[in-house]
Amino acid sequence: MVLRGLAIASAALVSACGGDPEPQREYVLEGQILAVRPERREVVIRHQDIEGFMPGMTMPFSVREPELLTGKRPGDLVTATLVVAETSAHLSTLTTTGFEDLNDEAPPPVPVVLAPGQSVSDAAFVDQDGQAVSLEGFRGHRLALTFIYTRCPLPDFCPLMDRHFASIQETLATRADLADVRLLTVTFDPEFDTPAVLKAYARRRGAEPAVWSFLTGDPTAVSAFGEQFGLYVERAPQSIDITHSLRTAVIDPEGRLVTMYGGNSWTPAELIADLSTTPAPVH
Repeated sequence: MVLRGLAIASAALVSACGGDPEPQREYVLEGQILAVRPERREVVIRHQDIEGFMPGMTMPFSVREPELLTGKRPGDLVTATLVVAETSAHLSTLTTTGFEDLNDEAPPPVPVVLAPGQSVSDAAFVDQDGQAVSLEGFRGHRLALTFIYTRCPLPDFCPLMDRHFASIQETLATRADLADVRLLTVTFDPEFDTPAVLKAYARRRGAEPAVWSFLTGDPTAVSAFGEQFGLYVERAPQSIDITHSLRTAVIDPEGRLVTMYGGNSWTPAELIADLSTTPAPVH
């Protein structure tokens, strides 16, 4: 029953344990620092297009060597090496090349509106099959809910939420005591993430439709729904650039918030534990 991690999504490292190391790709990144967060080994950079990987956008990047952040400050112009593996991404170099005053500042986290025990406001959604759904239709089920967008390029942001939910889905298949649990993934990019896009996306992730649903809907309604969880989303005009936080929640069978996680540092085991301690529906 605790609210965890309210910061803008951090790029937590996922390290390989034994076996062959993950295949890695390296890209040159150039941009301007908006914020430095040494306590989280993280730097927020507004970067230019990364050739062969993704368009320019603003997002936080992790570093494995905290010394890379020493002396860095908002406004610094930098060049960096972005290392991308299958399940993680980090900066291996970060070099200051100049300085320019900032025209704007890094977006602050949006305060969370909902508290544990409060009812979640509903919204009209459309699932990956084009069917109209709402949270009301999931009453009588314990829910795990998260937010993503399908074009998210870094493996330890939205794709990590997908991997976590896939792991949870596997666990649910072995736990009769959690047979009522449903997984909901809501896109905050509904203009691109149509039902057809979500259906193909869900199939690639091995989602079982009876357990794991992907939801889209009217952009205004989806934004209002996410705001009650403290979800922060900033879209650049005419671009896929989306700066966002991460929110994952457990909701009880009566539609009340049980627990909420911010960022990407939670584990499937933690969410399974929260679902297990949430009272099951009474039939």
